[in-house]
Amino acid sequence: MIQRIRRSRPWFGALAAALLLALPVQADDIEPEPYVEENREPEPEPEVESEWEVEAEQKPEPQPAAAASNRPSVGSMIFDCAVLRPFGFVATLVGGAFFVPAAALAAPSGAAGIQDAWDIFVGAPVENTFKRPLGDF
Repeated sequence: MIQRIRRSRPWFGALAAALLLALPVQADDIEPEPYVEENREPEPEPEVESEWEVEAEQKPEPQPAAAASNRPSVGSMIFDCAVLRPFGFVATLVGGAFFVPAAALAAPSGAAGIQDAWDIFVGAPVENTFKRPLGDF
């Protein structure tokens, strides 16, 4: 049992490296820390003239809800990369194998029939596996 675990360690390392490379960090995810000089005293805050200006400064600007909801979660991206993409790759290979007899059967109907067979057996799995954004179902 221990020998089996020792033999599988490189595979787990390769899988972890593939997952880390498949999920790049976007620059929007990292907020830079503000630069503060150590020997410098902070500048005094300017005085506000009226209460209306204070309330206007304290209210945060509303963020569009659509922008935050369009971003997939990390869990969905991991599931997509680890489970769905390999199944999509296999579906592309199997679809390519099934396309050959489907094209032979669709040939009497002309080029439109062959194109439909291509779209169903190869085009859709390729689109789903290679062209779809990661984590976007």
